Amino acid sequence: MYLAKKWVLFDGSCGLCHWSVRFIAPKDHSKNCCFVPLNSPFGIQLLKERGLYFPKDINSDHLLNSVIFIDSNKGYYTKSEAVIKILKLLPSWHFLGVIMKFIPIKIRDFCYDYTAKNRLKWFGTKQSCSPSDFPKNTCFKTDI
Repeated sequence: MYLAKKWVLFDGSCGLCHWSVRFIAPKDHSKNCCFVPLNSPFGIQLLKERGLYFPKDINSDHLLNSVIFIDSNKGYYTKSEAVIKILKLLPSWHFLGVIMKFIPIKIRDFCYDYTAKNRLKWFGTKQSCSPSDFPKNTCFKTDI
């Protein structure tokens, strides 16, 4: 399939999402993750392979309001569960992922959804999304 085993799909036009990738990438010392904009050709391909892509959804809030973490060996995760999986990959932040797991998922996802709903108002938008936006040596893929 692909070399990476773990994919982080994010909204390529979201300022908070860009900040998150710039935060995560240098802390992923073992380079486990590859970052993919949700609405890129490769992002759409990954979604299709998992039965998550419906053409009308890619431009709607349904998919773009959630980070999607794909572990090729274990499946995919969305919203707060995706955040926990990502945090657990980062040595200095693993503990936060463990602590978050104790918070009931309904509360975690409520907080996630509230932030997702307001993220563009709070953090603005990005006009484009390219590898040069992120730290050097970050695995970033847009094309199939």
